[in-house]
Amino acid sequence: MAEPLIFRRYPQLLAFLPWVSLGDWPTPVERLGRLEKKYDLPPFFVKRDDLSSSFYGGNKVRKLEFTLADALRRGCRAVMTMGAAGSNHVLATTIHGRRLGLETVAILFDQPRAEYVRRNLLLDAHFGARLCWASSIPLVPAVYLRERLSHLLRGKRIYWLGPGGSSELGCLGYVNAGLEIAGQVKEGLLPEPGLVVAAMGTHGTVAGLWLGLRLAGLSSRVAGVGVVEVMYCNPLLWARLVNRTADLLNGLDPRIKAPRAKPSDLVFVRDQLGRGYAHLTEEDVRAVRDARELEGLHLEGTYTGKALAAALRLGRGGKENGPVLFINTYNSVDLSSLVKEDDHGKLPKPFHRFFVGPLRELEEQLEPVLRTDSP
Repeated sequence: MAEPLIFRRYPQLLAFLPWVSLGDWPTPVERLGRLEKKYDLPPFFVKRDDLSSSFYGGNKVRKLEFTLADALRRGCRAVMTMGAAGSNHVLATTIHGRRLGLETVAILFDQPRAEYVRRNLLLDAHFGARLCWASSIPLVPAVYLRERLSHLLRGKRIYWLGPGGSSELGCLGYVNAGLEIAGQVKEGLLPEPGLVVAAMGTHGTVAGLWLGLRLAGLSSRVAGVGVVEVMYCNPLLWARLVNRTADLLNGLDPRIKAPRAKPSDLVFVRDQLGRGYAHLTEEDVRAVRDARELEGLHLEGTYTGKALAAALRLGRGGKENGPVLFINTYNSVDLSSLVKEDDHGKLPKPFHRFFVGPLRELEEQLEPVLRTDSP
């Protein structure tokens, strides 16, 4: 069990903040020399948060160490959360919640059809999630109230975990990641980044990173690559979450002096979204292919492909800004052998729609890359 660096730096927080060990820390950093050479980049590194857990990795593990601990502290035996049908957050919550004896109730809404959506839905069911269909985001509150009432009538306490796990507590997972990066810089594992780049949907990863880097004394700029429509994902909402998290820390101990952010403190990249959430772009698919063929990195097209595409472009355009650090927030544990597409008949009927009909545009270019063995 590796205690988070935030507790080593501020041991007084142990008395106030819930935490449970779920991940393998620190995650390594590696130099991506082949991508660096192909794109004529400054020193280009990746932080391998895809290796955050041997059960199921990715960026959600850091957040769940705090949020699921809070659920247990409150005496809950179930967690209710939400996401698009193929949500990696929902799957991570289901898998790691099960490790702690927590049931997951997942409210899922529509998105473009893709192979990973099918796989994640089957894995959700395999690991015991209760799947509830909301069709669209405006219908989520009605499903939430129905499930909340159902658990209340049965005398069961259920914990609400918002989209992406991006509460103030969830952000602390990436405050810790920022401190971790600073420690790796101090150890000489990478130079201080001029720019740190990550996918941004519900803001928690990028908000926590910025705050953690500032607490550690690094001046690295942080770029959030928007993968969700701008009404849900923008610098204003990002700064609000940074500041709520800073207020939480300062409220527990004013000596921490966590800084507050302005929207202009974020390098916001919005041109990778394409037609909308989970829709692929040519640049996105090319980044996934190059990462796999040149570096053996497993990315996907909804989040990390878009983030890497942005990082490559930002790096090419700004050698004077110094080294670039890309955060791989995807999970690299292959669980596909646990399920078969033919099992989709066992899913609730509304989810059968994802197993019939055409897949999203450019999917035929992406999936062969994902199925190819790395070099």
